[in-house]
Amino acid sequence: MFRMIVFLLTALLLYPENGRCQSGDLDYYIKKGITSSPVIKDLTNQIQVNKCDSLVARAGYLPQVSFNAMLMYAPVVNGWGYSEVITNGQQLLGTMNVNQQFLNKKTREANLRKFGIQGMNLDNTRHISINELKSAITAQYLAAFSAFSQKNYHIQILQSLKEEEEIMGHFVEAGTYRQTDLLTLKVEIMNMERSIKDLDIQYRKEFSNLRIICGITDTTRYPLSLPSISEIPSISGEKSPLLRKFYYDSLRIQNEREMVDSRYKPTVNWFSDGGIVNNLPSDIYKNFGISFGLTMGLPIYDGNQRKQLYAKIKTEEDSRKNYRDYSRFVYESQLKQMAGELNQVRASAAETQKQVETIEELIRQDKVLLNVGSLGINDYILALKSMIEARHNSILYQIRAQYLINEINFLKQ
Repeated sequence: MFRMIVFLLTALLLYPENGRCQSGDLDYYIKKGITSSPVIKDLTNQIQVNKCDSLVARAGYLPQVSFNAMLMYAPVVNGWGYSEVITNGQQLLGTMNVNQQFLNKKTREANLRKFGIQGMNLDNTRHISINELKSAITAQYLAAFSAFSQKNYHIQILQSLKEEEEIMGHFVEAGTYRQTDLLTLKVEIMNMERSIKDLDIQYRKEFSNLRIICGITDTTRYPLSLPSISEIPSISGEKSPLLRKFYYDSLRIQNEREMVDSRYKPTVNWFSDGGIVNNLPSDIYKNFGISFGLTMGLPIYDGNQRKQLYAKIKTEEDSRKNYRDYSRFVYESQLKQMAGELNQVRASAAETQKQVETIEELIRQDKVLLNVGSLGINDYILALKSMIEARHNSILYQIRAQYLINEINFLKQ
């Protein structure tokens, strides 16, 4: 009977109530998290906005065409009114105007380059945000899997204890075991049931946190599996997005200097218009015409602002180098530390797995002795507790190894 109950409980756990089968692997939750993240969506939109700004800036360097029109009448009554020498009494104006700045290649390139650098920096920031989210989801998935696997293993142990309870009941009736032995086993079964309830609460909490971070509204809990995260190949630190941002900052600062220089170069604009300008309607057919010309500007003195702007840019560059050097030191130190810890964890996991195999063999032999009345129940329970602890440590080492690989990959990719 108990076996049937355990089977039904396992079936309910593994298959959702609504009958739908949903993947419980890590990739599913990462994809859902990236799709739902407002931060990723915002950065994607910022990249698109930057592209639009770049196109607007490019359009500003093309010939600008506009149409101006004016109809004006200034009456003079009994000698009172505007001076006709100034107003001509009336005026009709309608012109098509064209103007464009030229001889400004370096200025134009510096202004447009600003948008390109912003685009690369935004794309790099988006890449970092995606990696941060993937790392956070992976860490939470591993926490949920830890509780999930521990709960399932305790259910298996409980099933084994229930089976022994039924067998021991017959031995007590036959006088092979004492009633106190059976009561000891019953107490251990109650302890195991309480542990399962505690682990279920922990699993519900961790799974809920995973669901929230991924933006999943479905509250159904699905079975999880230990992910197999592969460590990506080593790369140059400068290629890591975490350090790449300092390179883009250097491009931005250099471009700012070029934009300061461009402010002190002469500017030349050409303009032209064509249309009608008239103050006597009777002669309107004679007043169609065109005009064209050039304008030029050249800064002479601005209170030595250029020197101060250079000093500001140099200070910003010094700060960038300081942050870059320290970040590179932290990056390399973290990689080295986590690589060493990963080797230690893998070694401990291998040792623990051997311990688990040894204890499993001991329990198999103890179970045979217990079922023939040749082993005390306390010895069997002690062996089961050793198995629980060893299995727990084994899972923790496996999860810790995956967690470290996840952190190492975050630094690299």
